[in-house]
Amino acid sequence: MLATTKPLPLGLAPLLAVIAWMSGVTPAAADAAAEAYVQGVLNEAEPILSETDEDALYDGLATLVDNYVDMRRVGLFTLGQYARKMTDEQKAEYLPLFKTYATQIYQNALSNYSGQKLAVRNSIDRSARDIIVNSKIVDAQPGDQFGDITVHWRIYRNRSGKMVVVDAGADNVWLAIEQRSQFTSVIANNGGGAKGIDALLAQLREQVGE
Repeated sequence: MLATTKPLPLGLAPLLAVIAWMSGVTPAAADAAAEAYVQGVLNEAEPILSETDEDALYDGLATLVDNYVDMRRVGLFTLGQYARKMTDEQKAEYLPLFKTYATQIYQNALSNYSGQKLAVRNSIDRSARDIIVNSKIVDAQPGDQFGDITVHWRIYRNRSGKMVVVDAGADNVWLAIEQRSQFTSVIANNGGGAKGIDALLAQLREQVGE
């Protein structure tokens, strides 16, 4: 089954996929430019997370996601090896569906931090183009359920230096990796290839109400 668009229980996501992915991380110097980029996003998010009106909160988060998350790159990543097996028609349907679906996932995950202020703490260069930036809640109060959580941002930097968000997570559990595990499972369990991709598209249409 696909994940619902309710707030994600990040601590329950499959850890084996995360461990396999994180095993490729080689410690490197901090990346000041990526840290500044993420802090800029977090500064923009602060008044949105302070919204008391739920519609305004979710609309603001949707705009934030649209402005900073590379949904095409994330969407193809979540398909794993099946991305190369999509027909042009399937891709044309999948990418808009995925954007709607993933935006809802990000909205709900980020809304968990409503009323909080996040600040960058450090970063790790996995490569010149692949950077992990870590953030934490500022001035967390005693007993705050998110007070000790590290919120991660995976940043992709292209050849011209432009940066985009390609994944987010908490305490080493990542949204896109979780979605990749679920999406590829749906495809494989429905025959793989075009047939499996059609099954995924049907579930995504149902998920987003189309």
